[in-house]
Amino acid sequence: MLKSILLSISFAALCLSFEKKKPFIPPGTVQINDSLFADETEISNFSWIEYEMWTKGIYGANSKEHLATLPDTLVWREKLAYNEPYVKYYYRHPAYKNYPVVGISYEQATVFCKWRTERVKSFLTIKKDFKNQNFEYRLPTKSEWEKLAETSTNFLNNNGKNNKGVYQINCIHIIDSAGTKKYDYIENADVTTPVKSYIKNHFELYNMLGNVAEMVQEKGICKGGSWRNILEECRVGKFMEYSKPTAWLGFRCVCVIRKN
Repeated sequence: MLKSILLSISFAALCLSFEKKKPFIPPGTVQINDSLFADETEISNFSWIEYEMWTKGIYGANSKEHLATLPDTLVWREKLAYNEPYVKYYYRHPAYKNYPVVGISYEQATVFCKWRTERVKSFLTIKKDFKNQNFEYRLPTKSEWEKLAETSTNFLNNNGKNNKGVYQINCIHIIDSAGTKKYDYIENADVTTPVKSYIKNHFELYNMLGNVAEMVQEKGICKGGSWRNILEECRVGKFMEYSKPTAWLGFRCVCVIRKN
C-alpha cells in the first residue's frame, strides 16, 4: 500500500516537473526557434471579423476605430481581379470565413498586430499568468519571412506538383506543351483557397508560397507570390511591391518573445 502511494506521489511530481518545463507558445502560433513564433496560416476573414466585431462592440459601429478596421472590398474590381460577387460576399459570407483576408492596408495590418498583442496579454492576465507577457505580435521582417519559407522551396519542383501530379501552390502554372506555353490554373481554387490548403512546410506552416502574397515589416514589400502570379514569381528570394490594398495581398503574424 505504502509503495503504491509513493509511486503515485513520484508520478505526480514527475508530471508537475514536466508541466513547469513546458515552453510558452504564444496563442495561435508554432515555434520557429527560442524567441520567434509564427502563425500557422495567413490571417483569415474569420480572424479579421473577430477583430472588427470587438472594435465595433467597444467603440460603436460608426466610430472611427471601427470604420478603420473595414477591408476595402472594392479591390475585387481591380484589373485582373474582377469578379463582382466577391465584392459583396468574399469578406462577409460564411463560405469564405477560412479564406485569407484581403483588401487590407499595411497600416491596418500593423494595428491588428498591436490589438492582438493587447488581447492576448489581457487573456493571460485573467489566467493570472504574469510571467509570460514579454512578447509582441507583428509583421515578420523580410529575412524572418524568408526563414519561415525556406523549407517551402521543395513545392516549386516539378512545376509545383507533388509526386502524384497534384499542385501544391495556389498560383498560375505555365505549361510548355510542344513549344506552346499556356496557363494552367489550380482545380477547385476559388481565386484564393482556404488558409489550410495543401500541405505544411517543415515549420508546420501553410501557404508560405502562393495563395496571397504576404506583407512584411518593410512597408511596400510583400513576399511569396499569390493566386494571380506565375510560379516563378512565388520563389522565396523574390519579392513584389505594393502601394495599396489589393485582392492578392494578405499577411500573417509572427510573435517575438523578448528575453528578460
